[in-house]
Amino acid sequence: MSIQTTHEKLTLRIDGPMAALARIAAVAGNTLREAGRNKLFFGLLGVTILMLVFSILLSDLALADQKVRLVTDFGLAVIPLVCIATAVLLGAVLLYKEIDRKTLYAILPKPIRRAEFLLGKFLGLSLLLLGQLTALALCWAGVLHLRGGTFSPALAEALGLSYVEIVLVTSAALFFSALSRPVLSGVLTMGVFLIGRITYVISDLMQNTKGVFAEVPAMRALGRVLVAIVPDLSTFNIADELQAGAAIAPDYFLHATLYGLCWVGFFVALSLVVFERRDLV
Repeated sequence: MSIQTTHEKLTLRIDGPMAALARIAAVAGNTLREAGRNKLFFGLLGVTILMLVFSILLSDLALADQKVRLVTDFGLAVIPLVCIATAVLLGAVLLYKEIDRKTLYAILPKPIRRAEFLLGKFLGLSLLLLGQLTALALCWAGVLHLRGGTFSPALAEALGLSYVEIVLVTSAALFFSALSRPVLSGVLTMGVFLIGRITYVISDLMQNTKGVFAEVPAMRALGRVLVAIVPDLSTFNIADELQAGAAIAPDYFLHATLYGLCWVGFFVALSLVVFERRDLV
């Protein structure tokens, strides 16, 4: 707590961890409200709900014992992808809108640090995506019930891992948003997602004795760099295992979550460094 005198008036300014958390929460709440009013967000949400409902009709084309599986596979594939697309599209303009509208210049002179502002934006978007994932999961559970299936704990675990992936992609979008303009931010974030989904394929190709990664030194070096700097997003995708009926190790969820959170912390830390050094004038 500190007491400051300005223009012969006594002002009391409270500072500390709780005050910082309050400022982060305020920015997060404002971000949640702004993003929640985005027509793109509601458009993606509405279209996805319609697709999930349509999967009931689509399942009628399958064999009798495959109807529930088709609805299950459809939800496991579509829901994470839509949330990822939302994270990329909204995350790419997360900071640019504030700079373009000049609202950031009115906020930062107030007693709020750049780090607090950035963390608030990230937290707000993450909460919005959690709401989107929850809404789609509830719709999916209803569709499964109508088709005679059940929303099992394994499916909830799969969506939980998908949310870790979504937050990771959001943190990457935050970093690129702090670094560059929306179009480039979106392209780079999508690149992280696409490469992250196939890093295990690149690793397998590098183990072969034939092929471009084995025969071209430059490609082999590029493969090593990609595997090292891009998170392996296949870690969070257990849809194939669920479809095959394979048992998921009890500690897999914990290890995968910790792996994802480490990458989230890495991207957020980079974002804070870049945003602190960025010239906003």
